[in-house]
Amino acid sequence: MALPWRTSRPYRSRRRSFVPSDKRVLVPMKTFLGDAVMASPILPALEREFGQVVVWTDGVVDQLLWTPERDRQFIKMPRVRKPKEVIAQARRLRAERFDVAVVVNHSFRAALTCLLAGIKVRVGHTVEQRRIVLTHPVDYDETRWETRANFDLLKRLGVDAEETIPQLPMTGQEREEGVRALEGATVGLQPGARFDAKQLPPPVREKILQELLAEGHRVALLGGKEEADRALPLVEKYGSGVVNLVGKTSIRQTLGALAGLRLMLGADTGLLHMAAAVDTPTVTVFGPTPASKWGHWYEPHTVLQASEGKIENADAEEILRHARERLTR
Repeated sequence: MALPWRTSRPYRSRRRSFVPSDKRVLVPMKTFLGDAVMASPILPALEREFGQVVVWTDGVVDQLLWTPERDRQFIKMPRVRKPKEVIAQARRLRAERFDVAVVVNHSFRAALTCLLAGIKVRVGHTVEQRRIVLTHPVDYDETRWETRANFDLLKRLGVDAEETIPQLPMTGQEREEGVRALEGATVGLQPGARFDAKQLPPPVREKILQELLAEGHRVALLGGKEEADRALPLVEKYGSGVVNLVGKTSIRQTLGALAGLRLMLGADTGLLHMAAAVDTPTVTVFGPTPASKWGHWYEPHTVLQASEGKIENADAEEILRHARERLTR
């Protein structure tokens, strides 16, 4: 699907890139799930252009970005801090003989590692004073929609690709398993988050859950293991109307469950970005993070910015109003 505010045009096979198509490309990817989702559309474009593309990831990002549509290649290396560890990673990359690095990861260390690895063409955003270690720096616009900002990196390489929205492909089996895991739930709610600024206040999420259950909706709670303590009180209080999947599903299983929902509610977290990327309608509340840059401003999604940029000001009634509108469409 093309970006909604652009005229859709097909991917052009006529090459304009100054990099030959037989070159090997490394993509140091961001490690936060939401960031990876927003950057994911550039991967198919690079794979069409060059063919030999390898994604440098950490954590579970490789599971998130896996696709049944192609044999996507990954190198997993953790975030390191010590100089000798950076050098060791650079040596590993040097052995792979990459020609180009599209440094999506915003850390100085990622760009420096690519330099030390002998990668001749290094394109990336000019954050963390990285201009000195990039051969093709790209100014980073703090107000530009994040997915579009990532496509700016491809333009710097001369890659003529259609700008598209984040979409994470799944297998039919993953979708079927997700529906079974939901046990009839049709609305999802994230009860917590890794960071306080990215979780709905307890009274707000409880009000939302209470109202949805009263209206006859079966609700699934989704999230990571670190959020389990926030889910248990809700399960104990509201009982059989709630399906607790918090900390119980893998990344791929979570995608399947999200795809089986009619609606997903929560704050600006990786989980809500994942829901949007599997075409599940979302109502997402942003706190200090600018919604204009990180929100999914296209159908079937609703983006809300809490007043004064504080997640504690999230309005349960406003969220419920938009949720009801989505559920009646």
